[in-house]
Amino acid sequence: MAKSKPRARDLKKQRWAAIIAGILAVAMIVSLVGVYISQALMGNQQPDLPEQQTAQQPEDYLAYYQQQIENLELYLEENEPTEAVLLELADNYRNLIYIRQMFFDDQDELDKAVYNLTAVYHSLIEFEPENPRYRLELINFYLGIDQDNAATEQIAVLLSKLHKKPDPLYHLSLVGILNSVGETKPEIGGLAATEILWLQSYFNELQAAGTLSGQDRLYYAVLLGEYLEQREDAEELLALILEQEEEDSQVYQDALSYRNYLLAADDETTEPAAQ
Repeated sequence: MAKSKPRARDLKKQRWAAIIAGILAVAMIVSLVGVYISQALMGNQQPDLPEQQTAQQPEDYLAYYQQQIENLELYLEENEPTEAVLLELADNYRNLIYIRQMFFDDQDELDKAVYNLTAVYHSLIEFEPENPRYRLELINFYLGIDQDNAATEQIAVLLSKLHKKPDPLYHLSLVGILNSVGETKPEIGGLAATEILWLQSYFNELQAAGTLSGQDRLYYAVLLGEYLEQREDAEELLALILEQEEEDSQVYQDALSYRNYLLAADDETTEPAAQ
């Protein structure tokens, strides 16, 4: 039985720790900062809900996602698995787990769904073992359900790969995850400081070699502005991006958005207190 039956629109207000789709874009890095942080890595992802939300109850959502999962699993029984289908299956399992956690008291079913979702993530990792995306999502999921040992194992694997083959987008995203759990999981969160310094050294090497791209400068600016408290240096890098990149490019637009955010934050800190 459901613990409560709030109005369906109230489901949107609940918190769910999962990677938002924007983690795969530069815009995700911009959204890691300031007022956007609550909707970024460990924040407010809500499930995609079925239609006619105002008429639905938790039982309806549960049935909806169970049916979606059954359909996808039947497809996989009859066809070769594809990345797209596995992604869809993972999304539905995440939403199912969310509903079960919030409204239902059936630990066995919850554990089963968690086990199945982790299996889907491992299948996605097998599709592209060198792509950090799915391992990053798995780490975030493990942390969200307090499977810290499993998360720590995956963090070690991902960091090893990122150190051998740097990918600033995913590395910064991992730092965001680690940093966000620092208070509740200090042993895991403490890894963020080490990786912040690693990234700083990496960007400094690129800069010294003259190979720092516009996109790298954007990532470096976020590192400086959000984690190293060097906002003036971040603003200088952003100004260089705006000087050198085409105005219709994505990196230009993201740099402009982040610079505007930094300037607005500076204005707030210097604004005199109201009388």
